Order: sequence, then C-alpha cells, then structure tokens
Amino acid sequence: MAINIPSSVFNTYNEAVLLFTRTATLVYPEKKEDCPNCIIDNMAGRSRSVSRYQDGGPYPFERGMPCPMCGGKGYKASEASDDITVRIYWEKKFWVDVGAPIDVPDGGLQTIAYLTDLEKIEKCKYMIPKYDGIENYHVNARYERAGVSFPQGFKQNETKYVVTFWKRING
Repeated sequence: MAINIPSSVFNTYNEAVLLFTRTATLVYPEKKEDCPNCIIDNMAGRSRSVSRYQDGGPYPFERGMPCPMCGGKGYKASEASDDITVRIYWEKKFWVDVGAPIDVPDGGLQTIAYLTDLEKIEKCKYMIPKYDGIENYHVNARYERAGVSFPQGFKQNETKYVVTFWKRING
C-alpha cells in the first residue's frame, strides 16, 4: 500500500533545504578560440599565428613580432564556469548514505545539488565551493569528482536531488 504524502509537505521540505545551501562554481575544460588580434596559419593542420596583425584587432603590433594577445600561439584558451546551488557536507560523519561504499580520500566532501544540474556536474573539470571564513577560496579549494553521482530524494517530490562526492586536488 503506497502512502500518499501531500505536496505541501514537500514544499516545506524543499524550502527548509534551501536554508542550508551554498554556491559552488563549476569550472569546465578550456576551449581554444582563435585569436582575434593576429592572422592564423591553418595550412597542413597547424593553427598558429603568422606574426601579422589582424586589421581591427584590439592590440596592434609590428610584423614579425609575437602577438601580444596570444603570444604567437594563434589561439586563446578560455575557461568557462557556472555557479550552482548545493548543500556541502565537509565531514564524513555527516554524509548522506547513498547505499554504496564510497572511498574518498581525507579532505574530500559531499555535495547535494538539484538533479537539473547533473549534466553540468558531469562536464566540469573541477568545483570551487564558496564559503565564509576562508580567504582565497578560489585558489585554495579545488575539488574534482570522485566517481559517479547518485540520485536522491522522494519519488513523490517533484524536486529531485543528486549526491556527488569530491576529492581535493590541491593543497
């Protein structure tokens, strides 16, 4: 016999969950973009600058000198990022049990995010949690996924969540 829980209960639950959320930045792998400042040599599969200024580029330079914008590479690496809302659990004793043994090194953490953010989480290179009390969090705290993410939540609740484990990749 299935128990039918009123949606108002889940609305209250979802509002209470929001009280414990923080923002985390997901950083995606770099993408190469052609340099808008110099002329690119695309012959034979090479994509590099020919050390000539591209008319209309932002930084003029003399012919034969390396492009000041890309250093003569012909491209700029750009890193994209997104902010998502998560609950962060720093200590293993507070982690939500996902029903599977998880081996995360000390210093790792667990996040619970909206299921709608799962695709972003899977594509990201690393995550930077934003939190109070630590300066330079963007430099000092970078985490990469430590395995697959697990769905979490009640079947009747329209708002679904995903649990992800992260291991620290610096300091």
